[in-house]
Amino acid sequence: MYTLSPITPRVAKIREKYRSTRPRICIARYKIVTDFYMENPQLQGILKRAKNFKNLCEKLPVHINKDEVIVGWQGTSYRCCALYPEISFSWFLDELKAGTIPLRDTDPYDIDEKDAEYVLATGEFWRKECLSAKVDEYIPDGYKKAVGNGVSTFGIKGVCQSPVGHFVANFEKAINKGFGAIRKEAQEKMDALEGVMFGDSVYKYNFYRAITIVCDGIITFSKRYAKECERLAVIETSPERKKELIRMAESLNWIMENPCRTFHDAIQCIYLYQICLCLDGQQHGISFGRLDQYLGKFYDADIKAKRITHDEAQELLDLFYLKVAEMNKIWPALATRSSPGYTSGQLMTLGGVTRDGKDATNTVTYMMLQSAGRLILHDPPQSLRIHKGTPDALWEAAIETTQIAGGVPTFESDDIIIPALMARGLPIESARNYCLIGCVEPQSCGDEWAAPGGTGTESFFNLLNAFILAINNGYNPMPGFDGSMSGQTGLPTGYLYEMKSFDEVLDAVKRQIEYFAKWHISLINTFEYVASEHMPLPVVSATIDGCMEKGKDVMKGGAKYNSTGNAGIAIGNITDSLAAVKYMVFDKKLIGAKELYDAIMTNWEGKEDLRQRILKESPHYGNGNEYADQFATWASDIYANAINSGTGYRGRYSAGLYPVTAHILFGLMTSASPDGRKRGEPLSDGISPVQQLDKNGPTATVRSVSAIDQKKFGNGTLLNLRFHPTAVRNEQGKEKLKALIKTYFGLGGMEMQFNIVSADVLRKAQERPHDYRDLVVRIAGFSAYFVELYKESQEDIIKRTEFNF
Repeated sequence: MYTLSPITPRVAKIREKYRSTRPRICIARYKIVTDFYMENPQLQGILKRAKNFKNLCEKLPVHINKDEVIVGWQGTSYRCCALYPEISFSWFLDELKAGTIPLRDTDPYDIDEKDAEYVLATGEFWRKECLSAKVDEYIPDGYKKAVGNGVSTFGIKGVCQSPVGHFVANFEKAINKGFGAIRKEAQEKMDALEGVMFGDSVYKYNFYRAITIVCDGIITFSKRYAKECERLAVIETSPERKKELIRMAESLNWIMENPCRTFHDAIQCIYLYQICLCLDGQQHGISFGRLDQYLGKFYDADIKAKRITHDEAQELLDLFYLKVAEMNKIWPALATRSSPGYTSGQLMTLGGVTRDGKDATNTVTYMMLQSAGRLILHDPPQSLRIHKGTPDALWEAAIETTQIAGGVPTFESDDIIIPALMARGLPIESARNYCLIGCVEPQSCGDEWAAPGGTGTESFFNLLNAFILAINNGYNPMPGFDGSMSGQTGLPTGYLYEMKSFDEVLDAVKRQIEYFAKWHISLINTFEYVASEHMPLPVVSATIDGCMEKGKDVMKGGAKYNSTGNAGIAIGNITDSLAAVKYMVFDKKLIGAKELYDAIMTNWEGKEDLRQRILKESPHYGNGNEYADQFATWASDIYANAINSGTGYRGRYSAGLYPVTAHILFGLMTSASPDGRKRGEPLSDGISPVQQLDKNGPTATVRSVSAIDQKKFGNGTLLNLRFHPTAVRNEQGKEKLKALIKTYFGLGGMEMQFNIVSADVLRKAQERPHDYRDLVVRIAGFSAYFVELYKESQEDIIKRTEFNF
């Protein structure tokens, strides 16, 4: 039977500090970057970014807390949040001036008064200098006209122009090769171009030059931490801690420049490289990839050589998890409606198969589940890859952990994801080596730049609003994200009451989805073009396969494989809306098209009886009802084809179906709909059915959801289910949950995740938050402490159907 061993006193102490410390903003990075940009206006492009990063590595204060053995900070205080003014800053200045950042109902941050004054005094420089301002200049007038359509998150000012984000670096190269060897390779390529810079060689020469600069920065950063360890060791009074600091200094002096030798070396190298990636390109869904595969050989070698015990290695992994959890990113207040709970999306992947198709499970796989179950943290999230040869013991450990740790891990199907990635153009070896990015987005580790967030900001597409515009002649009946009534923003497809057949309805919806998909892709491409010029990412380009060979940054298509992702939301709502129109209006003729149209345009005012008829009589997705489910197939196919046929700045597009919590934000901007939903209510979550309308049990739900051809969604899908704890209280219940996952994957499902918590407990947590401060719940592609969520997000979780076996 799988059991969790207790955490050590050191881990418990740091965990308590983590849970009792409110995040705060640190301006150390801001000061260094602001000074650098003001002093170096002559620098542009990749050299500017490389030198900016090296300057940070040389000047950012280094700090080591007592009891820390894994080191690296983005700032100067515990759980601090760095600022990235060169990316998008007007929103921050406005919120800082208003004094609202510490007062938010979710993700509040403190900031010292003097620091706030300094930022306000110097921050105006960034309003025109940041990437956001540069992107705005390139946005076509046609899109500005349509910005209020509510179909695309690009309408959220100050959010859409974040860096691409949502990626995984080649950590294997960092730990097995070292940045000294990477620098040497770049220098040799640069030397070979001296005096013969023909064609595009000028760019290549400066790309290699940038790589040498960032490698120097990374090595310098590590050695500065080593020096700090040595300083602390001199004044340390505890003999044990003194020895520990000396060992840490020795490791930090070696790693980053050289190949890692030990389990501790590898973990420290991975974490410090992650800090460097964040310092260069903003902490935004930068995932760790297949951590158990990186660390397994180091663990085995250390155990064999008796350099470490299993318990010592487990404590080290626990401490690594706590270091990941302390990292923060501040979002605009509006964007916290999409990504609440201090999430940073630093996803870890475990299990699955190796590049040659064998089971990849190792001891570290189980240790990762131990850390998740023992610590109960909101970050880092974890995803477990499942295949036909997944060991029963791993199944047991994962199911036990997911009910303890708030939906961690999620479950991912190798049998569906690997073919989906191959359809995207990856060879089988790379497809087998996939990890999950950000939320649920698959990407090959180390050789692919998939930009699964589109712009790095969860580039969402509101399928339900496309439907509403389709039956309202292209007019949006609700204010869009910019607060305006933007008039006719879609195609003039007519009004529902003018449509003589259901085929006309389908045609109108198809045309609107395809129309807005083209605009959506156009805007993402515009962003990537501008970002590739002004925000290249040399720190990740140093390790990604293909960049060195091509002499190109990842933002220029340097990776061996390239694609761009997009995520559709509200598949449940558009499915039920299509079903309601066909069933109630055209097939059964229970209501007239004009009556239904008027009801939704007036938010069902005076028509509650009609709304209830639709909720009770119309077929609903999620119940194993083929009448309704056919429209999930149809709508998802239309969306997938529209996105997958698009081409990007670096490669083709890849469709996904997942929401983060944008389904709540989009719901606020979406009018009433024919499925019975009222104006402003949340949309359906991921590919899950509409909340509380899946009434026939979990097996019926997975049958319905499998109507979507998920191999078309190489950018990932997300299915959220909530169970009462009694469902898995004994071995029989856990076996049933395992069987449900296997059934779903056998039907073509890609991903599955669970909240195993009752509505009663969630209500109690709302009433007595202090008593439930460690209650972690699964939101969408990430987890959060329930009591730290805003009310609408809490209610959305409570309203999800509660299943039992």
